[in-house]
Amino acid sequence: MSEWKEMQLGDAITLQRGYDLTKKNQKQGKIPVISSSGQSGYHNVAKTSGPGVITGRYGTIGQVYYIEEDFWPHNTTLFVKEFKGNHRKFVYYLLKKMDFVG
Repeated sequence: MSEWKEMQLGDAITLQRGYDLTKKNQKQGKIPVISSSGQSGYHNVAKTSGPGVITGRYGTIGQVYYIEEDFWPHNTTLFVKEFKGNHRKFVYYLLKKMDFVG
């Protein structure tokens, strides 16, 4: 059985800013585009593989989303780039419990 240990968030995961995608450049497809307020549309290209964990970068910071399939994380988000051996669903629930505002 493993034990809990205290660490900095950056030691458990790596967050990365999402990618720019204007409505003009968005192409019809089946890849979910995840913005700071959740799924905001579809595109024809994925920027990262699912399952993934995404949170808003501003405005909706603290809103956390879990997505099973490949997706495009919009520039209004931060997504978990590296899970560093942690279970993806655990990271999702951990981030949902964190107080990013206070």
